[in-house]
Amino acid sequence: MKVAKFGGSSVADSEQFKKVKAIVKGNDDRKAIVVSAAGKSAAEPIKVTDLLIKIEQLRDTGEDYLPTFNHIAKRFVAIRDELGLKVAIEDDLRIIKDQIAQANHDYLVSRGEFLTAKLMADFLGFQFVDASRFMIFNEHHFDFQQSEKRLKSIASSGSRIVVPGFYGVDEDSHIHLMPRGGSDISGSILANLLNADLYENWTDVSGIKMADPRIISQSRKINELTYEELQELSYMGISVFQEEAVQPAKEKRIPIAILNTNHPEEDGTLVVDRVRETAANLVTGIAGKKDYVIISISKYQLSKRLDILSKVFAIIQRFDIAFDYLPSGTDSFSFIAKRSAVSNQLNAVIRRWKMKPILTMSNWKRIFLWWRSCLINLVSDQQLPVKFWICWITVRFKFTWLFRKAVILS
Repeated sequence: MKVAKFGGSSVADSEQFKKVKAIVKGNDDRKAIVVSAAGKSAAEPIKVTDLLIKIEQLRDTGEDYLPTFNHIAKRFVAIRDELGLKVAIEDDLRIIKDQIAQANHDYLVSRGEFLTAKLMADFLGFQFVDASRFMIFNEHHFDFQQSEKRLKSIASSGSRIVVPGFYGVDEDSHIHLMPRGGSDISGSILANLLNADLYENWTDVSGIKMADPRIISQSRKINELTYEELQELSYMGISVFQEEAVQPAKEKRIPIAILNTNHPEEDGTLVVDRVRETAANLVTGIAGKKDYVIISISKYQLSKRLDILSKVFAIIQRFDIAFDYLPSGTDSFSFIAKRSAVSNQLNAVIRRWKMKPILTMSNWKRIFLWWRSCLINLVSDQQLPVKFWICWITVRFKFTWLFRKAVILS
């Protein structure tokens, strides 16, 4: 049995709906379908989710949001009519419209997936199963046990279902949104709950490239990679697959296939527990992020002074700064974070570090700040030769140096 998730570009209009139907009907094993909200198309340059966020912003500032809502409504009605469906989507639109004035963020923004799934279920002749009926979150963590029980009570074994992605409900039955791109997570969770043989993630590219094709146009496709490699690449910014979507499938060793809705005949990328053949390339993929700040503090034998480091961490916690990486050496400790996350608090943090009693305790050798940095992550499941690593470290150093400016703060 296969679970197939179709992203926003795959359900953007009636023509894309037809492609989805051809794919689903082409294999009887595709019994559970997850859809995102209708995305961008040639005629519609703005995603439905972004339009719903705009409605919330207009409402909160007291501006007229009805033209934006009417645009969304016309878009879904047009898809329904062009496909010759009979589903009364106007009834759902009317309920959503009546709720806008008092709706919270999660409810309002999730309605794109809800409406898209309603239309897709009718078009495929599948059962519509609202994610709010079985996707249960408990204190922001997904409850697999309760969700599995709910799903079994709703959908009989072997039934064909369509589920809206991106949301579930909390312990109080309120709509709970996943991170942006959360339909990937929904599909992976559903594959886990149903013990699927394969989780297909249909998007607008034929698999994952070794490097960002916007930077390296001739980048080659990765045929196979492991869950860990996908997780690393997703964390470092590849937009094809959501980072948090890896774990639910990985837990039950369900392979993930990343495929192209517009070219279903093309091979994509298969994600597995262990790559079956030794890859010809030493490196599976390279990904990176820019606009980072690096703060590095130095003192003799700093790594052994847990009392000092605990005080440093306490200040970071006080200012609620999330750091992505914490590389360290014997005499130094560094914090790497997004510039947007620290720009307002950075000076205050540095001042606190240099104040007594931390200053008198630590007697810092120096504090460095690299304000404009980038991170590059090289992913491989093979043992790389020493010469390669020396070469890579040299390239990485030269590359990052182009994007950073060092400032000595003490």
